Amino acid sequence: MLILYKDNEEHVISVDEYTTKIFPLENFSAFSFVLENIEFKTGEHAFQFYKYKESDSEIAYQILNCTNPYEARRLGSINKSKRISNWNEVKLYYLYLIFKAKALQDETVRQCLLDTDGYEIREYCVDEDMEWGLNKNHEGENLLGKTWMKVRTELLELGNNEKEEPCSDEFVIPNKNRK
Repeated sequence: MLILYKDNEEHVISVDEYTTKIFPLENFSAFSFVLENIEFKTGEHAFQFYKYKESDSEIAYQILNCTNPYEARRLGSINKSKRISNWNEVKLYYLYLIFKAKALQDETVRQCLLDTDGYEIREYCVDEDMEWGLNKNHEGENLLGKTWMKVRTELLELGNNEKEEPCSDEFVIPNKNRK
């Protein structure tokens, strides 16, 4: 669950506000987008798909055709041994591409992200996955939040209404041979 912070204080919002102002940024939110000529139902579908696109296309396309992001995540989790060998080196690159595509292609997502300007975006992980988010003691890497904030910075630098793709050299695939 994404939470906004300002001056290290949680910005408390109602459930209704969360649904309209934050939820579009969640990986499980149903805001479809296209990346590499493939339409994805959610960010979670895309993230799981890229784990297998080049190592096991059958699993990749099963994930693509999942009816919901929970099933996509489950398929990605149970097939870990078949994902691309350098997933740990490239996963942040793909997360960045996914978030950027969502924000550039969907006005609701883009506006939600731009409306977080001035706030730190933190991912609170109930399963305490301290790589992607923070645990109950606010410890962790918060890679989801940091990646959203990077895309937000790029959009703000372009101007709110620009639809060009911002460039970033920070996330580079270290090894093109991903099998």
